[in-house]
Amino acid sequence: MSDEEVMNNDDVDDMFDSPPDEPESPAADSSEIDENVPAVHGVGLEVSAILGTAQMPVSQLLKMGRGAVVELDKYIGDTIDISINDQMIARGEVMIKEDRLCVEIIEMIKRTGD
Repeated sequence: MSDEEVMNNDDVDDMFDSPPDEPESPAADSSEIDENVPAVHGVGLEVSAILGTAQMPVSQLLKMGRGAVVELDKYIGDTIDISINDQMIARGEVMIKEDRLCVEIIEMIKRTGD
């Protein structure tokens, strides 16, 4: 049994539509703080979208130089996992948009319990 369940886009939208809870104590200088943005919005997180993997011998890796191409095991349209701080939070689809490689989020993962 998995401790993950799927969140749809409406669930995600609802999370950000409601106003944040009022802080328990006022800030020292409220002129510098946007009252509508919780303090956690400024916290940095590491987001990972692994586009694919490849295996090769070290000897081949050492021969590679500038401009070398490593073929990955994913293709345009394949589904990949998207993680924040090593916790999977979504699945995405590899795509090309305006000559750029990108990932479209197609499914949000809601973690229940830990």
